[in-house]
Amino acid sequence: MKFKKGYKIKPTHIQADGAVLFTNGTTQVVPNQKACEAYGYKYDKETGTCSSFVFNTEFDYHYNNISNTSLGEQNRFTDGTINTQLLGSENLTKGNNNNCLITGNKNEIKKDINNAVVLGKHGKATHNSEFCVGGGGFNSEAGLLQYSVLQVSNKTTSTSDVDLYIEGNDDRSNEILLPANSVTTYEIWLSGLVTGGSSGTPGNYETYEYHGTIRTADNGTMTHNAKISRLLGRTGSLGTQTIDTSTAYTLKIQIAGQNNVNCSWHAVVKLHINKTNAVTF
Repeated sequence: MKFKKGYKIKPTHIQADGAVLFTNGTTQVVPNQKACEAYGYKYDKETGTCSSFVFNTEFDYHYNNISNTSLGEQNRFTDGTINTQLLGSENLTKGNNNNCLITGNKNEIKKDINNAVVLGKHGKATHNSEFCVGGGGFNSEAGLLQYSVLQVSNKTTSTSDVDLYIEGNDDRSNEILLPANSVTTYEIWLSGLVTGGSSGTPGNYETYEYHGTIRTADNGTMTHNAKISRLLGRTGSLGTQTIDTSTAYTLKIQIAGQNNVNCSWHAVVKLHINKTNAVTF
């Protein structure tokens, strides 16, 4: 663009938010109202800025959530949520949530959680790929009373301890974390299947059932009361299995396999959670 007659500055660039940058031909300069309007732009006296258009944050919000669907009242998508459906009322995604579904009332999905499903009332998904049914939460907050189902997996090739993780992803964010000031009754259904290895017989397997209760204190200390540990069936011996609660807030399934035996492990974990926000212990 050429300099207008009588002006020694001209527009050089329009930013994504609509702000117009000017130059004197050598360096960037800030235009006054007269110069801004001479080139056909709008001048904001309060901010002292020259703009080609007014940036609409509401439009940007909907654009970022263009792949989402909301059916009901007062459902909210927080920034970064995509491919997600909220059905019902007053449901909330906390942000950066992908491929999720909520059906019901006053449910939540924690920030950075993906592939989760929440049903009922006052349920709260806090793990990836979690299936959660809210139990009402005494009309207080999400996550107090609920039933959740998670799946964890991993592979063993030796006698070294291996932890099972959600989505098989070896990462702290994919461990099973229990809430503070809660009591959780769990059911675990575990299976191991040999797939190869120089000492492995493909098709050998072991299946187990575990039941117990974990009290989680405010500081994360866990008191574990294991009640059922039962072998359901096996062909061959695939190693040892441990339900570990030594790490604060964390329920781990640890496997020590057999040397030179390739084994795939998978567990379905059902959590019956009763958490309080009235006191700490």
